[in-house]
Amino acid sequence: MMKQKTLYLAVALSLGSIASAASANEMANPEAGVVVGYWHNWCDGAGYKGGNSPCITLDDVDPMYNVVNVSFMKVFNTSEGRIPTFKLDPAIGLSEPEFIAQIEKLNQQNRAVLIALGGADAHVELKTGDEQAFAQEIIRLTDKFGFDGLDIDLEQSAVTASDNQTVIPAALRIVKEHYQQQGKNFLITMAPEFPYLTEGGKYVPYITGLEGYYDWINPQFYNQGGDGIWVDGVGWIAQNNDALKQEFIYYISDSLANGTRGFHKIPHDKLVFGIPANIDAAATGFVQDPQDLYNAFNQLKAQGQALRGVMTWSVNWDMGTNASGQAYGEQFINDYGAFVHGQTPPPPSEGKPVFSGVSDVRVRHGNAFDPYAGVTAKDKEDGDLTNSISVEGSVDTNTIGTYVLIYSVTDSDGNETKQSRNVEVYSLAPEFEGVADVTIKLGDSFDPMQGVKAIDAEDGDLTSQVHVEGSVDVNKLGKYNLIYRVTDSANQTTTANRVVTVADGSSCANAWDVSATYSKGDLVSHNGSTWRAEWWTRGDEPGTTGEWGVWRKVDDNGCGTPAPGFDLTIDGLSSQYTLTGGSVTLNPVIKTSESASVAVTVEDSSSAKIYEQTHQVDGESTLTVTLSAIEAGNFVFRATATDGDGNSEVATHGFKVVDESVTPPPGEHPAYDPNTTYAEGDIVTGSDGGLYQCKPWPYTGWCSNPSYAPGETVHWSDAWDKL
Repeated sequence: MMKQKTLYLAVALSLGSIASAASANEMANPEAGVVVGYWHNWCDGAGYKGGNSPCITLDDVDPMYNVVNVSFMKVFNTSEGRIPTFKLDPAIGLSEPEFIAQIEKLNQQNRAVLIALGGADAHVELKTGDEQAFAQEIIRLTDKFGFDGLDIDLEQSAVTASDNQTVIPAALRIVKEHYQQQGKNFLITMAPEFPYLTEGGKYVPYITGLEGYYDWINPQFYNQGGDGIWVDGVGWIAQNNDALKQEFIYYISDSLANGTRGFHKIPHDKLVFGIPANIDAAATGFVQDPQDLYNAFNQLKAQGQALRGVMTWSVNWDMGTNASGQAYGEQFINDYGAFVHGQTPPPPSEGKPVFSGVSDVRVRHGNAFDPYAGVTAKDKEDGDLTNSISVEGSVDTNTIGTYVLIYSVTDSDGNETKQSRNVEVYSLAPEFEGVADVTIKLGDSFDPMQGVKAIDAEDGDLTSQVHVEGSVDVNKLGKYNLIYRVTDSANQTTTANRVVTVADGSSCANAWDVSATYSKGDLVSHNGSTWRAEWWTRGDEPGTTGEWGVWRKVDDNGCGTPAPGFDLTIDGLSSQYTLTGGSVTLNPVIKTSESASVAVTVEDSSSAKIYEQTHQVDGESTLTVTLSAIEAGNFVFRATATDGDGNSEVATHGFKVVDESVTPPPGEHPAYDPNTTYAEGDIVTGSDGGLYQCKPWPYTGWCSNPSYAPGETVHWSDAWDKL
């Protein structure tokens, strides 16, 4: 598959669709024809015909897709506020740094990666005053991940919900201008359902509100069934009328490009035609014969109104399988990639038959494979020669590997066409569930298989075949390593490591509570480790938020579990201190089970070290730690002890510093509530007990966003002034 993708990229480059690679300080903007594919931020999806769309990485996306729309930016939990955001699904198997690196790799090929806003089930309901907060979140995500733009993909009630039709265009104008000042073009696109594009339609406010700002529109010409267009002299052409597919593509595009037949005008060079990748991807709209699209596009080109390209839902479906498990084999990109980039279908060799459907394909291990399925041959003089095709070679779907088939066909003039095809028989490796690190109480029973499952895509449940190496002594404090191993019928073995901590619970931070609200600096125990919140959070499980997520691992010691033969504890610290003359003095008592060098640090709420000192401790030592010129907030005291053998232990203690000398404004001030809409000048009480005032416009809109919760989050000062 990698050789195939390299070839496609070379073809795209030779056709001139992909311009010079974007430099590190630019945004990727494909210049000519675009082939847009949506990428699923989730694993597996059921199709309209019973097929399946797999989760894939961006590295898997065929290079002929020069625009990839990451789906979706949305509101994941309404209790967190109404500003949409993006969270990478960990099930994809990518860390955030890996995801960012893959976006950068596509950018280096001048392939754009956009964040798509919405989706069919998205709850997006912005209100007047949210413009700045929403724009700031888009900018934050863009700078963090390296996105090149945003695609508005609102559907159903979200299109007209609340003030979306004015707030979203206003926010995107802010974003576009923000990057224009840096010499960059932030791409703005939209994916409206085409009935919303009639004059006065629901999507028109987005188009008019972004006139001069948007780069192209890729309407969805699918899932609309009997909706269509009336053409004088032709009659009604429905979107789902396959017999008139060429006519529908041509007339609906002509109507939009010229603003006729009741449709709002979208210039032809800003119009991208959206169709599904196959019959599983959408209920209707699939183009059965690619020639229908070729012909319609060539009609438009002949009248001087060539379209910008094609869009599909989705890249995942293009790489998916049908209800029988047969791969769709990226047929969409094979049919339309080279055509769009060159605005002409691949020319057949003069006088020879031409194959269709002989593309490289992946077949799941153990599934049936018909080498003739979907393959046709045509000849200009003889017509359909499909029944004359012969195939050399065979495929053993019970053995993983890549097989080469040679297709040949000869016409009545004796002209022979041969074409090779790679067939990859693959198997998904088994996956474990429930093999997470765990902490158990000293003396409690422990079953290493409780809650553990092994699932294989081809073989089903393999739990009964799991082998566990290692053991746990529940009557002895310590950490124990278990190795889980399982092999599927394709002889693929998956292993997983698990750390089981036996603890007495003597020095645990409070256990993480899914319903509790945590502020920056709060410490919790979860799955045998201590975690520190980096900003305001509720409901995010420690260990699942990734390297750049809200929870940061403090240590791996678990719930008060001493390392064998080496113990470290901290006593003498309080949970809260009061500033005196801008300073605070701590008197921690460091205890070690043997002589050790102890590095002591204190970090503020931004994880910056404000104190650092090393002490030699032999058994027990009381230290004096003075923190000068600090402000009220949350802090973490950390001691890292290293013995003579190089063994290390870490102990931490979180505490809060308050400033009682601050005189609050008169009156009662409510606690900050992320579900409240705040106005300029509103005063609230933060989680640290301090008073905060909402900043004037253009920052006011951020005050209602929990990402700017006063005194809690990293960026609170962008929205609030501390009194």
